[in-house]
Amino acid sequence: MHDKWNARCAGPGLAGARQIRADLERKGVAREFSQPVADRLASIATDLSPAEYDAILSGVTAAYGVHRDDWSGPPPDARDLKEVQRLMQDFSGELGKLEEGLRTLSAYVFRLRSRTGKDRAPTLH
Repeated sequence: MHDKWNARCAGPGLAGARQIRADLERKGVAREFSQPVADRLASIATDLSPAEYDAILSGVTAAYGVHRDDWSGPPPDARDLKEVQRLMQDFSGELGKLEEGLRTLSAYVFRLRSRTGKDRAPTLH
């Protein structure tokens, strides 16, 4: 079986790269991604067992899936920036509520002081 394998990936040259690219594309990897990977793998493909070769193709296919999914939306840093902006807006809203509560409390304390007169001690309890 290993001889059949070596014949299939004829060597580190163009024939081996073509076969690797075809195998990757059969697994759903796009040509623009599979071509540079196939060129790099062609130099080592003849030294691999069929199981190792399949494992490498599976790894490349998984990496392509992650790569494709990562770039389907905005770049990760843009998503992080939007999340930070949302958190800061929420925090700002909470600070506004706190400020409103402090103003109300301040007005209440001011009214208490004005009712008690200035000749009393400043302690309210």
